[in-house]
Amino acid sequence: MSHTPASFKHTQYQFAAHIRDPEHQPAPSNLEDRRMAIYRDLFFNNINGTLKNAFPVIRSLMNEARWETMVRDFMITHRCKTPLFVEIAREFIAYLETERQAESDPPFLQELAHYEWVELALSIAEPEYTSTPVTENEDVLALYFDQSPLAWLLVYQYPVHQISAENQPETPSDILVCLLVYRNHEDKIKFIELNSVSAKLLELIAHGQTGYEAVDELARAMQHPDPLVVANGAIGLIRDWAERGVLLKQQA
Repeated sequence: MSHTPASFKHTQYQFAAHIRDPEHQPAPSNLEDRRMAIYRDLFFNNINGTLKNAFPVIRSLMNEARWETMVRDFMITHRCKTPLFVEIAREFIAYLETERQAESDPPFLQELAHYEWVELALSIAEPEYTSTPVTENEDVLALYFDQSPLAWLLVYQYPVHQISAENQPETPSDILVCLLVYRNHEDKIKFIELNSVSAKLLELIAHGQTGYEAVDELARAMQHPDPLVVANGAIGLIRDWAERGVLLKQQA
């Protein structure tokens, strides 16, 4: 006996609801449980494996039962906007930020998830851009740069790059944690911790200022007695970022 379109659609929704939440949503009555078990295990194991690979630090903070309970809650609560498995990690972050309700979660969980996701996101990014090397004799403070699409400046309240099972801060850091994450010329993901001044320098240059303009603004903001010291520090940083591919010299 063939299904009408309406009944078939109902069966599909019932099937999907059961796969996500087998404990509370019944399976379609015309499917034997042995077959449903295959789909249940396959779906959960695929999602679970994807999240384990994307968030290894978060996984290390939880025992198996607690982790799997969170994965199941993600499957039940969140409605993914994409069918692509590479986007599941981003969907998980959205779940943590807007739908997750668990008082036992560490306060840094959302930031740690974002930090771990960045490595995956940069590793699969396929931007198009051109790079012109900076020569040894060029005055880098006079040049204009763009920030590479493969270089992200991240700011967190918790030291996410230091969190482990043995190091789980309960309160935010006294100062903001600034991290520069980039994919280098060998397609390896690298992380650099910046202080607030170097982070601000990168931000100013990425937003269209020359090094001279950025140094002037920084020196005034810091009320530094010797702006030349700020300038010399900026020269070294800008050259280093250009060599790493973090900053891309604009074409004349």
